[in-house]
Amino acid sequence: MSWYELSWPAQALRALIVYGWYLSRHMESAASGNFESVDGLKLFGWELLLLIMVSIASGIVVQAFFAIMAVSTGQETTEMLGEDERDKRIEARAMVRGFSMTGFGFLGMALAFWQGWGLVWSVNIMVAGMVAADVTVNFYKFFRYWRGG
Repeated sequence: MSWYELSWPAQALRALIVYGWYLSRHMESAASGNFESVDGLKLFGWELLLLIMVSIASGIVVQAFFAIMAVSTGQETTEMLGEDERDKRIEARAMVRGFSMTGFGFLGMALAFWQGWGLVWSVNIMVAGMVAADVTVNFYKFFRYWRGG
């Protein structure tokens, strides 16, 4: 299995680690009542922005590491990474599954609003759906590469 193919479970693991970090910060803030204060929504917005920034930065670092390893070991060239028809087909199928999971997260958020769960819990349901989408997309890609397309 190539370094390029191994990057997908690493990306899924990265998503779970970053989400766990976010949840630990979030639970500390919720337990101390920070979201109930006047500036609670500002703090919640900052936590979400921080989650987005850390997710993007760590995703770039992980992908760059595996691309460098693939090229430096001679398994692939920079022209080969993500360019063939199989890669495009796997990417398209994975994105469909990811959009489905994101849709379920949005539906969960709408249902939570409908049940009166409040903004913080409702948005966190959607964030969980997005993390599930990220993990699903990456494991789907890994599985498809492992099976050969």
